[in-house]
Amino acid sequence: MRYPSDPGLEAVLTRLGIGPEALLGHGGEAWVYALDDERVVRVLHAGGDADQLRRNRELITELSTGAARYEFPAILQVGELDGRIYAIERRLPGRSLLEELQTVEGRRRDLLIEAHFEAALSLGGLPLHPRDYVGDLVGPLPQRTTTWRAYLKAKAEKSLAAGMPGMPIDTAALADALPEPDQPGFAHLDAFAGNMMTDGRRITAVLDIGPACVVGDVRFSSVAAAVYLAVPAITPSATPRDIQIANGWLRGHNLGELFDPVRHWLAAYWSFAVNDPKVLAWCCSVLDH
Repeated sequence: MRYPSDPGLEAVLTRLGIGPEALLGHGGEAWVYALDDERVVRVLHAGGDADQLRRNRELITELSTGAARYEFPAILQVGELDGRIYAIERRLPGRSLLEELQTVEGRRRDLLIEAHFEAALSLGGLPLHPRDYVGDLVGPLPQRTTTWRAYLKAKAEKSLAAGMPGMPIDTAALADALPEPDQPGFAHLDAFAGNMMTDGRRITAVLDIGPACVVGDVRFSSVAAAVYLAVPAITPSATPRDIQIANGWLRGHNLGELFDPVRHWLAAYWSFAVNDPKVLAWCCSVLDH
C-alpha cells in the first residue's frame, strides 16, 4: 500500500510515524488514519481550517450534554505541520456502517438498516442551546436566516453558484416544497452510512459533526439518510432490499412524502462538490428532472 499523491499528507503521517496501511477512510474534509488502538489522526485536506475544528469541538461538547445512545468524535489535540492541519481524536467503537453493509446479510442486515434510521432520527432530540436563527451551526461562512424555507433557498443558491453557475434551477420552488418545522432542532445533512459506526447490531458513533450540521427541520437527518442509501455513488453496498426497508421505515414514521422534495433540495445543496464527479453527476441527474 502507498500513500495518496499528497505531499502534505505524507509529511504529517511520516512525522507521526504512521504507514499507509493504517488508513481508515477519507471524505470531503480529511484523511483518517489509525494512530494506535485508542486514537486516530484526521489530516485535513490542503486549506483546512484549525478554527473549524474548534467550532466542531464546541458543537460536539454542546450535543454531548444529552444522553445520546452513541458516541461522537472527541478531539484530543490539534496540530499543524508546514501549514497542514491535523487533529488527533479518540478512536470510536465499531467500524463504518458503509463497510459493514458489504458483508452483513439477512435479518441482521434489515435490523441494522433500521438502526441507521433510528439513530438519524434521534439526532433531532440532541440538546442545542436556543438560537435566534435557523441554518448552519458551525460552517466557515454560515448561512443563517429567520425561517427554514429562507435558509433552504439561500443555501441552494449559494451551492449552485459554486458548482453549477448558470444552471436554471428554481430555488424558491425547492424550498417551498418543504414545510417549516414546528420546533427547529439539530439536523445532520450528511447522516449517511459512512458517517455512522456500528458493532454489527447497533449504531455506536456518529461522525462528521461539523459544517453539514444545522438547526432546522429535525426530520432532515433520517430522510437524507434514506436519500443517500438509494444513491449508488454514495452507498455502493446498498441493495434493493435495503431501499425497500428504508422506504417502509419512512412510511411508518410519516416521512415518506418528504423523500422527493428533500432529495431535490439535497441535489442542489451538494452541487458545490465539484471535486467529487460521482456526486456531482448525481446532482445533475436529479436537478435535470
